[in-house]
Formats: sequence, C-alpha cells, structure tokens
Amino acid sequence: MTSYLFSRLLGLIPVLLWITVISFGIMHLAPGKPTDAALQFNPKVSLEARQRMEKLYGLDQPLPAQYLQWLGRLSRLDFGRSFLDDRPVMEKIVERLPITLTINVWSLLLILGLAVPLGVISAVRPGGLFDRLTTVFVFIGYSMPSFWLALLCMALFGVTLRWLPVSGVHSLDHESFGLIQRWLDTAWHLLLPISIAAFVSLAGMSRYMRSSMVEVLRQDYIRTARAKGLPERRVLFRHGLRNALLPVITILGLSLPDLIGGSVIAETIFSIPGMGRLFYEAVMARDYPVVMALVTVGAVLTMLGNLLADLGYAYADPRIRVGKGER
Repeated sequence: MTSYLFSRLLGLIPVLLWITVISFGIMHLAPGKPTDAALQFNPKVSLEARQRMEKLYGLDQPLPAQYLQWLGRLSRLDFGRSFLDDRPVMEKIVERLPITLTINVWSLLLILGLAVPLGVISAVRPGGLFDRLTTVFVFIGYSMPSFWLALLCMALFGVTLRWLPVSGVHSLDHESFGLIQRWLDTAWHLLLPISIAAFVSLAGMSRYMRSSMVEVLRQDYIRTARAKGLPERRVLFRHGLRNALLPVITILGLSLPDLIGGSVIAETIFSIPGMGRLFYEAVMARDYPVVMALVTVGAVLTMLGNLLADLGYAYADPRIRVGKGER
C-alpha cells in the first residue's frame, strides 16, 4: 500500500503540470484583459498609461515567460497578488475557504446520512411502495436546476413566510451576539443553502446506492449468508452494504472539486462570501492570479479525490489489493 501510494503521488506531478499549462493558456485566450475594467471606459486614458499598467501587471511579457514566472511562484505556494486590490491571492483564498468548507461538509454529511438509508431500504424491496415514492423524489431532484430551486425557496421561506434569511451569513447585529448566538445565527443563515445543495445531490446519490445494493443482494454470497441463518440486518449491513459502497466512494471522491465549482451558483445567489463567489468575481474582472489559483486548487482536489477513492476501494472491499505483496 505504501509503495502504491508513493507511485500515485509521483504520477500526479506531470498531470498537475499539464493542468497548469492548459488553465494558463485558456485564461489568456479569453477575450479581454485585466486592464480593460480600469481603462476601457475612460476615454482620457492614453496609450502610454495602458502600457504602464500592462507592464505593472507583467502582461507585456511573452506568454511563456509569464507562465514560467507564475509556475515558479506556484512551486513556493505563492499565487501572486490580485489585480483588483493587490492583496495576496493566498490570503483571499484562506479568508473565503472556511465558509465554503462549512457548507460543503455539512451538505455531504446530510447527503450520506439520508442517501445510504434511502438506497438500502429501496433495494430491499425493489418495486415496492417506498421504492416508487423515492423514484418520484429522484426524478424531481434530477429535473430541478439548483438555481431555480434556490430562487423558489428564497421566495417561499424568505419572502413569503419570512422563516429564513435569504442572503449573507450573519445578521446586521452579529457583532453584539455572544459566542453561542453567533454560531446559531450563522447556522440559521446557512440552513437554506445547505439544504438546497443536499437536496440536489441526494437524488443521484440515493439512486447510485439503490442500484449498487440491488446488484449486491443478487450475488451468491448473499444467498449463502441467508442460507446459513444469519440475521437479515447482518446480511444487509455487514455483507451487502460494504460492497455496495464502492460506487458511492467514487462519487464522494469526485465531489471534492465541488468545493469550488459547485459553490459558484449557490454562493452567488445567496450572497455568501465563499470561494465560489470569489471565483465568479475573479472571472468577471479577468483577475488572472485568482482564477488560475482557484483552477489549480480545483485540479489538486480532483486528483486528491481520485486517490482517496482508490484507497477507499481497498478499505471497503478486501478483494482489492493494490500492492503485489498483498495479492
């Protein structure tokens, strides 16, 4: 296992390099420049002023030189400084990261806590009443765009019923609250975004769990376990569930990039100052250092998710061995 893990980590290095090349190239092929927002709507700006600003940002150099400079800083975990406010990019990411992690971690826990039992119960009696009801629920979840569902919930729970806040993560008088009140206030503001994120993903996860569990329950070793007189609960959760979790492990591993990509819409709609909203604002402003930093972080999370999924396979299924000495 150790040698396999080491070889996989080494194999991630060239993949990451290619991702940096592609992301850097695509970002610079996009129309517009970072200087456009500050200069193109000002007719009094001279050509010399444009050139000075491009030189200040390093945009007057050839693309290979810009890439090598950026890659050199990246190797030191230095993402440069933002073109908008001249703040370090790492500082802006660290500032926005906790709220995005909070939303995604709690939504993942909610998805797992509901999707696994729903999938198992549906697989025990496929075609039954509960299975049909969850199928309707899944179709509704698949057919609803997340932004549309978010707007509907904001209109119902926030505007009409006034049960939940519809924007931000704190109340206006948040600073005057005690510690417990601050936590409760933040949780109250994040309840709607977390619920919507969990609902949209819950439908697919429960279907994957059901499909995998139905296939496992048809295997010979499940029939053998039942023939030996083992309790049904032990057959389902000891022999069936562990093997049926493999597709779910794959999906969970690939869900790590959603820390950025999946948060763009939700954080923009609910005005949550997280990494998704930071990515959206950086793209609109052509803030190259911030965009490339977030793309790189997303690539690292994707590769890390794949690696964790492979390790999860070996843990969930004893038949899977990744080292020669373990076969």
